Amino acid sequence: MSSHPLVPEGAWETHIHAFDPEKFPYATPRSYTPKPAAIQDYPSNLTGCKNIVIVHASIQGTSPAPLVDTLSKQKSMPGVTLRGLATIDVNNITDAELDELHKAGVRGARLHEMAWGHGHQSGGDVIGNKVKALATKLARLEWAIGIFCDIRAWASMAHMIRTELDPRIKLVADHMGGTFPGEEKLPEFQSFLELIKEKRVYVKMSGFERLYHGHAGGIESVAPIAKAIIEAGPDRIIFGTDWPHTQLGVSRKGKTEAQRLNDIEGFREVDVKGHIEALRKWIPDEKTWLDLFVNTPQKLFQ
Repeated sequence: MSSHPLVPEGAWETHIHAFDPEKFPYATPRSYTPKPAAIQDYPSNLTGCKNIVIVHASIQGTSPAPLVDTLSKQKSMPGVTLRGLATIDVNNITDAELDELHKAGVRGARLHEMAWGHGHQSGGDVIGNKVKALATKLARLEWAIGIFCDIRAWASMAHMIRTELDPRIKLVADHMGGTFPGEEKLPEFQSFLELIKEKRVYVKMSGFERLYHGHAGGIESVAPIAKAIIEAGPDRIIFGTDWPHTQLGVSRKGKTEAQRLNDIEGFREVDVKGHIEALRKWIPDEKTWLDLFVNTPQKLFQ
């Protein structure tokens, strides 16, 4: 049996970070400075997930070294499978280096393009050009490209995704496509749903409280977004917790560069169990539940 009563055996967690600033100092400048978080501290007893995808965080710079180091910990974690999404320097990385990353457990690239009120919000044209450049390099490996961006950026990339992207690339939208409560009414959200229905995008059911923070309805305020995504692509959704729950961008507004470098942030308490229970309520059928946790992520990251 899984260690979580709702979560099936063989479940995947597709979105966590691991931080070891002593061994791999954070990049400067950066938008925040979290305390360390070791992969061994991931609460698999809470989620029931033993297959874990580590996502290279924006503050960890452009070298995949911290991610590769974390992936190497699998050797000392019996019964656990670790995979990774790396930051890729598309202009300088060689095919041989990409092959080495694949051997280490990397299964894709990550683009963090959400401004969170700090810095400029990238538009779909800028992100789309990055995606195309990555796809040219990564298609032969059939890797994923995970993107965290605004729902409007997804909509403006739709034509490019349909007409210019190598079909071997698996596009993954982080945190429900970066859709905040109320934005499910936007035409851009409908455009995003069309991409899911056409099987051009996978979606992480993750980052719930990042999206519903400040909304009186709590997790119920993202229910219309989640239900629409689930209906559009029951075989295109995957689960993620966003552990270890770094602080929300709103808490960093107005900070100076020095404060961003020197204020060491702790992690937030997040109701992961409640999020899984809400998902189960929105996904009553067994096949979709099994696809969410086991079959779809396995296809993407195995």
